[in-house]
Amino acid sequence: MSAALLDAALLGGTRTIVVVGTAKNAGKTTAFNALRTGAARRGIVGALASLGRDGEPSDALDGTPKPRVRVAPGTLLALPADLVLRSPALRIIDVGEPSALGRMVFARACFAAECEIAGPPTARGLRATIERLAELTPEPIFVDGAIDRVAPLAGGQNQAVILAAGGASGADVAAIAESARSTAARLRLPARDLAREGCEVVVVAGALDARDARDLLAGARPGTTVVVADPTRVTVGGKLLDTLVAAFDLRCELPLRLVACTTSTAGTNGALDPRTLVRAVAAATGLPTFDVVAGLRA
Repeated sequence: MSAALLDAALLGGTRTIVVVGTAKNAGKTTAFNALRTGAARRGIVGALASLGRDGEPSDALDGTPKPRVRVAPGTLLALPADLVLRSPALRIIDVGEPSALGRMVFARACFAAECEIAGPPTARGLRATIERLAELTPEPIFVDGAIDRVAPLAGGQNQAVILAAGGASGADVAAIAESARSTAARLRLPARDLAREGCEVVVVAGALDARDARDLLAGARPGTTVVVADPTRVTVGGKLLDTLVAAFDLRCELPLRLVACTTSTAGTNGALDPRTLVRAVAAATGLPTFDVVAGLRA
């Protein structure tokens, strides 16, 4: 499944693959590691980056164990100076943007090691970090991401997004599938098409939140084109998002390219059937969906 997931991500000349999650414990880092496993089997080491902080042994909030990020020799990494291993495992190549944990460092792994990775706090810094990695290697860049921080990569023709769908203990199949459907609908917001626009166009500055949505539904003409900067600016979901999409031509200036989903039953105490979950998420999103742990696809 790791190879099949990688194939889905690399279609169309992808250079940057970003994995985002619908919720905590959605299996984001597990999917991120699976992509890298599929690449390694083809002799691709690639480059690694994070839009948050990943690879730590345990969660900073609740102490639960987290998947580690293990790098193979030759892997290129972007990480803050404070997270650089105190060993000869990494050879520093360059330095970049400031971060809360020191300046960003670009390094290559000299031998296999477990690392923590993190990204700079600003959109400009994130964009500059990914661009520098692309300059340093022709191979794919794997990014452990976050939905609210992926905006700097929007609009790129060579990026692909994978959505990890899962939930904490107590979530059922229907709830996870619905969360995936709503999140996917937001991330797949189509690009603005000036040739198809009529005279009624509303450009939303900043976020399109619940209050903006209600104002539009109360005052804008049905069929109006509503434009946001990128899909992450839409902060509503569920039925309210469905109502907006049905009433208006909702579009963005800088789209994202969502190509696949993954599923995870972790955190549910074994209550969910992996096959049922992967099929439900595929049906809800209309996207190829993989469970890289159970070896399933739908």
